[in-house]
Amino acid sequence: MVRSGRPRPRIRTLILLLFIFFILPKGAFAKSKDVVLDADKVIFDSETGMAEAEGDARLRHENIRIFSHRMELDTEREIAYGSSKPGEHLTILYGDNRFTGETLEYDMKSREGVLTNATGDLPAGTKGSTVFLKGKNLEVVPLDAALEKKWLKKRQTRRVKDEDGEVARWSDVSLTTCPSNRPHYRLQTKRLIVIPGVRVIAKNPRVYIAEKLLFTYPFDYVIPLHGEKDALLGIFIPSIVHDSDKGIGYALTGPLAWDTGHVSMGFRYWSDVDLEARAEAVQRVGKNLAIFANMDYSYEKLDEFGGVKTHRPSWGVASTFGGWSAKLLWSQRENLEIFKDFGDTYRNVLHREPELTISGPWWNVRGIPNLSWRVSGIWGQYETARKRPGAVSESGRFVGDIQAEYIVKTGSIRPFWRGQYRTFSYTDKGPSGQDSQEIASSWLGFRTKLGPVDFASAWFVQNVTGQSPMSWDRAGDREVFYTEVGFPLGKNLYFSALPAYDLKASRFGEIGYRLILDHDCSRWELLFRDDQVGNDDWYALRFMVKAFPDTPLVFGDKALTNPFPGQGEFADYKEKGVPLRHPIDPDVWGKDGLTTRYDPTRPEETSLIPPASPAPVSGDISGEDGDIYNP
Repeated sequence: MVRSGRPRPRIRTLILLLFIFFILPKGAFAKSKDVVLDADKVIFDSETGMAEAEGDARLRHENIRIFSHRMELDTEREIAYGSSKPGEHLTILYGDNRFTGETLEYDMKSREGVLTNATGDLPAGTKGSTVFLKGKNLEVVPLDAALEKKWLKKRQTRRVKDEDGEVARWSDVSLTTCPSNRPHYRLQTKRLIVIPGVRVIAKNPRVYIAEKLLFTYPFDYVIPLHGEKDALLGIFIPSIVHDSDKGIGYALTGPLAWDTGHVSMGFRYWSDVDLEARAEAVQRVGKNLAIFANMDYSYEKLDEFGGVKTHRPSWGVASTFGGWSAKLLWSQRENLEIFKDFGDTYRNVLHREPELTISGPWWNVRGIPNLSWRVSGIWGQYETARKRPGAVSESGRFVGDIQAEYIVKTGSIRPFWRGQYRTFSYTDKGPSGQDSQEIASSWLGFRTKLGPVDFASAWFVQNVTGQSPMSWDRAGDREVFYTEVGFPLGKNLYFSALPAYDLKASRFGEIGYRLILDHDCSRWELLFRDDQVGNDDWYALRFMVKAFPDTPLVFGDKALTNPFPGQGEFADYKEKGVPLRHPIDPDVWGKDGLTTRYDPTRPEETSLIPPASPAPVSGDISGEDGDIYNP
């Protein structure tokens, strides 16, 4: 037996390496890479092949590092054992992932191991967010072994870049993005799968808010770890919304996801119209192509006496190429609900047979920072179910669309300008002979901060020449002035109001109110729209995980008017203890429903296709980005 007391660090490591590679029986570690064991005290028994390390023990093997108080290494069987002091933990570092626990058994030959009473944290999202996990036994095996054990299906691993990497399976796990010991929310699941760098899959987790059990989530909860987007496919908290036409609605949505696609389901039960539902499937085919199909079962208001529910299918194909994107869409019985002016919401049923949309990337203007532009073209054949007086029910159409914007995201006063020009031409003429329409729109405003008060203002102008022969995409002149004021109410509460004044009618059109309960990792939002012209009032309560701000709204949700781009936070003006306000409303400028279908509760079909050039980051919260687009 050979013993080592407390030699200098480099000497003690060298001594163990000499024994491992020159004294061990022939063939030991023949298939393994170097194994380095270091500690304050190392004892090696050449007869049994056991190495014992105690006091700040460290083991390094390939891309895994293990730190513990005590460690044993069986050089014959190539198995490492680690244990911690009472009240302490051992630590495993694997790439960017960090796990801790009480005891460890790791087979270096098969690369399989078990960590007891494990905790860990994994990077998620694109803005440095982290998923924190805590549970019982954590099992780690190579990817091929995980497939053999049927932990995963082959389709769930296609994004894995390192095929020699490990997959983790956890039992009785709690997960959250909150760093505190008492998180504002957490999910508890009997079984959790971690595919490092790809995703975390929690099986039917129980949902806790402030340590109170709300319900059991009926879907798999999937958290992306690949850092390509800040969105979740499912929302694990039911949203609540009140609509003047449907009553109070309770909704839940969730995915069945794999690496190249997903099936997402949404359900909402209304007090006045009963159940609405949605199912959508998206499958990536190759690198730059995706096919999709949707089925909505939803309510359509016909008049003040009621409405009807029916199935509304749509399907198509989407693609990206060199920064450009294209989508070919067919839809039947699409439920139109287009806001055209205060007190004027257009409702009808539309068929797209089909519609082709091609959009270019955003280009910067050389020599003018913060100014960018893009072009789009839309071709389609359309038919509405109900013909309106003075309009035709069907026609072919081409739309040319040019958008430009100048957005400042630094400084104490941050101006912005957005402009859009659309030209419409039709194959059929209306009763008055009209067959073309032009819409020129502009948004001009600024955002600033006056002490603790957020202040923003915007002036919107829309001028229309000509007239569409169809009724659904017919537009009119508008001029609206918006003013938003928001301020904190204590440490975690935030209140804002956004009135919209109609300059043409000389009256207020609407006022949007927002009350936010803001925590470090999550937020509750209570929204209320007060319609000053008609009776289209509504309110909504929703929950958001701040690590994934781009997650679409829940099926059936509503969004307040948002004339402002994301211009970042005023970090220099943050008061101690007051959370920053993070704008999360969908940026819908130019998406008024007159050119293409837009629904903030429906993710874009091209989101599964890695973009060739980055998309606009209008919701970025850094506030110090300079140019907002990458040319």
